[in-house]
Amino acid sequence: MSDHKLCPIAALLSAAEKADHPAAIGAFNVNFYSQAAGVLKGLRRSDAPAIIQASRGANRFQGGPDKIAYMLGRAMEQSNHRLPVGLHLDHGDPEKGEECADSGYTGIMIDASEEPFPENCAITRGMVAYAHPRGVGVEGEYGQLLGVEDDVHAEKTVYADPEKVAAFFEKTNADALAIAYGTSHGPNKGANIAQLKTEVVRDSYRNMADAGLTDNHFLVGHGSSTIPQDIVAEINQCGGDIRGAQGVPMEKIKEGIAFGLRKINIDTDLRLVITATARRFFVDNPSAAGCETLRGVKEALDAKLDVIDPREYLGSVTPFELLREPPDGPGVQEFVDLMALMEERIAQHVAFLVEAFGSAGLASSVEDVTVEDMKQRYARSDPW
Repeated sequence: MSDHKLCPIAALLSAAEKADHPAAIGAFNVNFYSQAAGVLKGLRRSDAPAIIQASRGANRFQGGPDKIAYMLGRAMEQSNHRLPVGLHLDHGDPEKGEECADSGYTGIMIDASEEPFPENCAITRGMVAYAHPRGVGVEGEYGQLLGVEDDVHAEKTVYADPEKVAAFFEKTNADALAIAYGTSHGPNKGANIAQLKTEVVRDSYRNMADAGLTDNHFLVGHGSSTIPQDIVAEINQCGGDIRGAQGVPMEKIKEGIAFGLRKINIDTDLRLVITATARRFFVDNPSAAGCETLRGVKEALDAKLDVIDPREYLGSVTPFELLREPPDGPGVQEFVDLMALMEERIAQHVAFLVEAFGSAGLASSVEDVTVEDMKQRYARSDPW
């Protein structure tokens, strides 16, 4: 992409579909500036395109989707990031989807998976009708993932029916579809890992191919964090108490990609990396706990030993680096040092993941199209 413009999600997913090897685009949830900067740094190290995602919780944390869009744009400008990156709403409803479509996002994930199939299609189709004329792509969800993440709560897995996946696309004209095949949200995937059915991905993709849909419609894998055990151990060694944390084995993620997944969502991995970095920082720099800027962070970590969501302990910092401006007062240097450590460790993990996903080196293969270009394409091809 030229300059620092955001890339339509369809162009990113298409590059993965057309790659000469199994590939998927990494989709990384972010909540604050240094997290976004770390993801971008990891992408540059790997020459990888990616999707930056913000949940409804992230939008609330930063004060609205326009703030997230500004934050990402500023991070791209300050690092001169010129690789293709999209900005995507994760697990939105129609109201939030419309707000994000009007705030600079290039993709909207509308989650109506709790509804019966016809209603799910109707709600998703309504989002398509709003987003496509604005050049914004849409992702739906079919089936339900076990676990808790932000506003998403499910007590059991409901697998997607491969026989209905092509019909979902045909009824909605969504760009992408997250299908439930046994992954789960959060750090405690546990016994559910044994229930992974990558054949759901395989059969869904085959049915899409038979219907001639795979050129412009793409499958997505949610709940795909790997939960690195060394990171969990570091958190616990530095005062945390994370139990039962288990992720999706990388070989299963790669199998899903080989079967047709073109986007892999990662959130919990980054939360764990950030939390390990914060706890390690206070162990290595005990005086930082007394700094005015970081005192609330340390108190929040001490009060909840199993916390992994950085919004629960970084929210005490005001303003929280929205404009890359560290807070005023004592302890500013310690704060800047902590953010720099988080940025670097996020970059390392992102570089590892995009290599594993097969998207390293794909940046130059993403078609250079803009949201304005997509408006015209959607107008020509959208049957609705």
